[in-house]
Amino acid sequence: MRERERRVNFDQQVRIFDPARAKPVTVIGIGSVGSQLALTLAKEGCADITIWDGDEVASHNIPMSEYRISDLMCPKTYALTEIVEAATGTRIVANRRMYDGAPLKNSVVACVDTMEARQLIWSKVKQNPFVDIFVDTRTAEEYIEVFAIRPCQPEDIEYYEHFLYPSAMANRAMCGLHGAKHISGTAANAACAALTEWWQSLTTKRHLRMLCGHFQEV
Repeated sequence: MRERERRVNFDQQVRIFDPARAKPVTVIGIGSVGSQLALTLAKEGCADITIWDGDEVASHNIPMSEYRISDLMCPKTYALTEIVEAATGTRIVANRRMYDGAPLKNSVVACVDTMEARQLIWSKVKQNPFVDIFVDTRTAEEYIEVFAIRPCQPEDIEYYEHFLYPSAMANRAMCGLHGAKHISGTAANAACAALTEWWQSLTTKRHLRMLCGHFQEV
């Protein structure tokens, strides 16, 4: 196949999101939501993606994520890097360890399993002038929440911190109870929509709540 035929063609999406407007993004946690988000971002033209995760692919990851049977017991960062490059040609930057409080910049997405992990990430993005948008994804069985927060805006800080409580105080576990790929995929797509809207127009919907698959009859 000739080289020009191997290039990704964004003509069909450019009126919705122009890949030229994509900014560097860091995805922390690449399980069910994070793996799908990283691949979706690459497919929409984001060429500068950094990932953090110290886990290996387990059997329960396969149905709810982008990982393959052949990835079992492999580091998630290694497997996802290979998947994304094979699908899009994009080479992502991988940190094969859990996020440890390293400095953050540009756009940041938390796809983590505990409130404590979110609190650590938040401590590094709150009032950080080098972070333009912070997206936090949460899932519990069929329920999802996605926050899109401007970390230097006082009203966004106050709003987000209302939902940033210790795991022991949560009424329901907000992560780790993923039910199916369409649920984690919905959260990943919502996070991608929040990012692309921000990059394209500097507007954002601050908070999405959704019970997946429960339609209202008309």
